Amino acid sequence: MKKTIIISCLSLSIFGAMGTTNANAAELVVNESGEIRPYISWSGNAYLTTKAYSNVTSSNNIFTDSPVVTNASGNKGTIKVKVVNEKGEQVGGVKEVAPGKSVRLDKIPFGSGTYTIKAQAVDKEGTYLISID
Repeated sequence: MKKTIIISCLSLSIFGAMGTTNANAAELVVNESGEIRPYISWSGNAYLTTKAYSNVTSSNNIFTDSPVVTNASGNKGTIKVKVVNEKGEQVGGVKEVAPGKSVRLDKIPFGSGTYTIKAQAVDKEGTYLISID
């Protein structure tokens, strides 16, 4: 069971400070082992071609992360997904995700800056519903 907590620089009460929730709060997950990690939650449509990767979403990883990517069951076909850091270097390997399936991406090291998740259609171009958690 995942427990979600919202943390904001202005609303941390660890030091007894009083504050208000700020609109840029970061969402974190505390798993069963007590480990705190970011919870990237994105879902949307992306037009994918078979000739090139398209940017799906980006995030700044303050913590180590390995997001799960889901290719919705109603999509046209399999997609390829990869992570690229802000220098344009690929982080981890390319993963294929069939319709209705999910894969966990390779570990993205903490503090490595902004990374972008990119996707490409394997056989059929079109609009794909993709979720990332």
